[in-house]
Amino acid sequence: LPLSPLRGGAVCRAAPCSPRSCTPSQAPSTLEAPLAPSTAAALAVVCAASLARRPRKSSEAVNRKRGHIVCRSMLRQDSVRQALVFPPGAGDLSKLSVQEATFEDAALGEVRVRVRAIGLNFADIFTGLALYGPIASGEVGGEEGGFVPGLEFAGVVESIGEVDYYPKGTRAHGGQLCEMTESVWSLARAAATLYQVGDRVMGAMRFGSYASRVNVPAHQIRKIPAEWSFEEAAAFPVQSLTVYYALQSLGNVRRGQTALIHSAAGGCGLQALAICQKLGVKVVAAVGSASKVAVLLERFPDLMPEQIVVRTSGSEFEGQLRAALAAIGSEGFHVNLDAVLGDYFRPGWNCMAPGGRHIVFGAASMTPQQDSLGLLGWIKLGWQWVRRPFVDPLNLPGENKSLMGFNLIQCFNDAEELGRLLDALVSFGLPAPRVGHVFAFDQAVEALRLFRSGQTTGKVVLKLEQTASG
Repeated sequence: LPLSPLRGGAVCRAAPCSPRSCTPSQAPSTLEAPLAPSTAAALAVVCAASLARRPRKSSEAVNRKRGHIVCRSMLRQDSVRQALVFPPGAGDLSKLSVQEATFEDAALGEVRVRVRAIGLNFADIFTGLALYGPIASGEVGGEEGGFVPGLEFAGVVESIGEVDYYPKGTRAHGGQLCEMTESVWSLARAAATLYQVGDRVMGAMRFGSYASRVNVPAHQIRKIPAEWSFEEAAAFPVQSLTVYYALQSLGNVRRGQTALIHSAAGGCGLQALAICQKLGVKVVAAVGSASKVAVLLERFPDLMPEQIVVRTSGSEFEGQLRAALAAIGSEGFHVNLDAVLGDYFRPGWNCMAPGGRHIVFGAASMTPQQDSLGLLGWIKLGWQWVRRPFVDPLNLPGENKSLMGFNLIQCFNDAEELGRLLDALVSFGLPAPRVGHVFAFDQAVEALRLFRSGQTTGKVVLKLEQTASG
């Protein structure tokens, strides 16, 4: 059947291909049927008539055991979004810019979310500098036309995916930049039945959230508590997943034990303190400046000033930690949540209790303060790398300590574990996260610069205003 325009501007064609190997970007609207030409022609007319009768549907899918048929309408006019894009390869924060483009309809198992707020994470900074693992390895970041960063968002469900195919993880799809197995798509499709248009949701993605609209697998979102703002909701998923996974899945922390929380006034730090409070875990909170102590005491009135350590230098840090441990009646840390490293690694390691677990999930001390590294930036980073902390594994049995590390992105490869973690966090009934700084969507570069400075408290969030174009 030759290509021919049909009612409403759609185009239908007969072709012996599977809906899971074709995408809306390949054919805005198609009839795919390994049938006789006369039968295919008749069905094409029926397909077009059906689309005309239901103009508000973004797609129609009909499956038959024999003679598979898939009808899709053209991309809706609202399938346009703004996204913050790094050039291919990244390497310069200042090159992040707003671009507008069309993108594909959500697939079956996805929901389209109109984004109202986006949470910033250190991964976004290292991504922009091309230092983040998936970028440095070339796994992502080389997409034609650029790369959309971002790991979390909050917004409103705009549509539920209906097209029965497995989309590719590309920017053109408007979702995250990874492929999922059929079993994960089954989880997503089951989860999609729990949502409807208009629901307020928050979610985590494997890149791609810096946009006004996203297509996201439904198992990666949860409904926003009624009393939370979009900004608070956007601050919740990634930092909460990060510290909960560290404390529970890796740290196995228990009531009455003691945890050291680095960068305690930041987004992850505050969430870690809140979770420890729920679990009955004693804490020592370390911060980088005295101005942040008031934030902790206001948020957690039960904290004593003596259990808050204002870091001065690596040489003095161990003494500061031991004084704080004495103040709360503890002999050592059972869990150490470390996203700082540098000169503060060894003092924390030395203060571990027998059987303690030192968990590394970041290296803020090595965060470059320039938009791009340049020669001097690389030299400084190389010097920090040479001086990085070292632990001899042969000594671990004798010291009876564990050193662990993780990257939250790995959780996206285990959909069941990701769902379990999200459900556990929601069941905690934690208070809304503290949002310390809010920037407009087009001020993302300024927001990232402030965030990397270490002078922030709480979460840094981008806010999107409702506009006609999204």
